[in-house]
Amino acid sequence: MEFGRELIDIRSRYGLSQEDVARALNVSRTTVGEIEKGRRDIGLTELDALAQLIESDVLTIITAGGEGVSGRMKLREMIIKIAESYARQAGKDIPKTFLAKLVYLIDFAWFYRQLEPMSGLAYRRLSYGPVADGYFATLGELVDQGHLNARQGRNAQWYSLVGDDTLPVNGEHLSVAECELIDEVVGKWKDASTSEIVEFTHRQLPWQICAPGEVIPYELITQEEPDRVF
Repeated sequence: MEFGRELIDIRSRYGLSQEDVARALNVSRTTVGEIEKGRRDIGLTELDALAQLIESDVLTIITAGGEGVSGRMKLREMIIKIAESYARQAGKDIPKTFLAKLVYLIDFAWFYRQLEPMSGLAYRRLSYGPVADGYFATLGELVDQGHLNARQGRNAQWYSLVGDDTLPVNGEHLSVAECELIDEVVGKWKDASTSEIVEFTHRQLPWQICAPGEVIPYELITQEEPDRVF
């Protein structure tokens, strides 16, 4: 199931459909769906074909989001806490892309202040801004497990917490100080549009310096002016 989630994330990251992956792996679309649901293993030959499709290598795919389980668990709590904070401060559901940008800004702002990331996950330079490896898969996981609601709007997908599924101030993986920073960053952007927050991240040094698809070093954020961090 773990690799199935990783495959979903790879498809989302590279804009691939199940049909695209099926053709590259020489399997049916149904088979790709079975792999993503954890009902079928992926063979080494198929894994190699997937690596070629995304111009990567097998080791990188296997260790994608390889910052470990703790990083993914931290990302889960960050997403839930952001959704809770945004609902409380903005009074509405949060768009998918907007949420991705907040995750990035919070992670890099924590590095700016503490010289260590909040999640430790890798962020890549995508066309619509930096996105954490595992972000799309983690969102899907939270929806499947009943922690988040997802609804499709006219131009975006929106997310909200299910019931009172909020985190304590000091969660299992988030400290009090980290929760406070999340509230601070959300408070800064609660009245902004998705296009505004995307434009902001596009003007930042980390996004401008890195090549498309490249992992963005956290250290680049330290070269920004304080008011340009988030």
